[in-house]
Amino acid sequence: MKLMTVVFILGLASLLPVAHPAAAQSPALTASEVVDAETLKSFVEGARARIEEINAGTELLTPFIASLREEGDWRHGNLYLILLSDEGTVLFHADDEDAGDKNLLALEDDRGNTVVQDLIAASETGGHVEYYWDDPAQEGDEDTPKIAYATQFSGRIYDNTNVLIGGYYQDVSHVPPPVYDLSLIPTPEVRAADVTDLESLRAFVIGALQAYVAAVQEHGAERYRDILNVLRAEEGDWRHGSIYLFIFTSNGYVIFHGADRTQEARTVLDSEDINGVKVVQELIKAARAGGGYVEYYLDDPSVTGDEDTGSPKISYAQSFTTRNGREIIVGAGIYTGDATAVEEPSWGQLKSHF
Repeated sequence: MKLMTVVFILGLASLLPVAHPAAAQSPALTASEVVDAETLKSFVEGARARIEEINAGTELLTPFIASLREEGDWRHGNLYLILLSDEGTVLFHADDEDAGDKNLLALEDDRGNTVVQDLIAASETGGHVEYYWDDPAQEGDEDTPKIAYATQFSGRIYDNTNVLIGGYYQDVSHVPPPVYDLSLIPTPEVRAADVTDLESLRAFVIGALQAYVAAVQEHGAERYRDILNVLRAEEGDWRHGSIYLFIFTSNGYVIFHGADRTQEARTVLDSEDINGVKVVQELIKAARAGGGYVEYYLDDPSVTGDEDTGSPKISYAQSFTTRNGREIIVGAGIYTGDATAVEEPSWGQLKSHF
């Protein structure tokens, strides 16, 4: 299986330290305390340690990733983080919400250096890379080399490699958005945009499961990531507004999350909601029973103020077994407060992170 690489890039435009208030689970060295190559290294290693800590437990990575956009321990001015895949695809950009899914692997600095490739290579042993990039926040910095530090760590599942990079600033607004090969998966009878109630939700999930299995069997492992990208394409057949798919194994390992890549490649079997309910386990039970619904609460991006409590949502999940005996769960959900949602009987106030 191809190794999956996760890359964090830290944009560094200013190295002047300023006072910074303490916060819960603050790093040993905060963004505002980065003043040179050594403190940059310490900061990046601290971010790596925090991610490993999250991945080793039941805590979700999403809240931490979301906090990277905010001025605080992990961001100071133009000092920020970017998350990339091993192929240079942007998974998260703290300073540019429109950068998601853009590919930066071939991106060059002002002197023609393929910086992203150099940083990934440097991460194999841990090291710094110099580059040249005109930062509009710094006058006359065109000929002044900037420095980045890259390190590497392994995930718990499939021994996937992760690369953490710090000290990199760039504007990627000129990079074109991705183009997905939508022909890999035929248009379903019920698309994400057609989901308005529980029956259409069920039909959508069943169709998605069948399409996913057929696409993998037809195109094989070499196109697997492309297949997942089709499923996550915004406003495509498989994702529309708050309707998206999720796929995980029977032990709670997240293979795919249509709305949030940071949920992928980690185990969330024991993840609990604000009430202590282990809902991933409930989704697995429902799927194994021939398919079923689970009601819970989740932060709705279209609702302001529900970040801590979440909004009511119902998901439908169904399972299938691969040829090698691996059980896979496929599901999707609908917010019951959506204007298009039809009220249906409740299955209990279960709450989760899906």
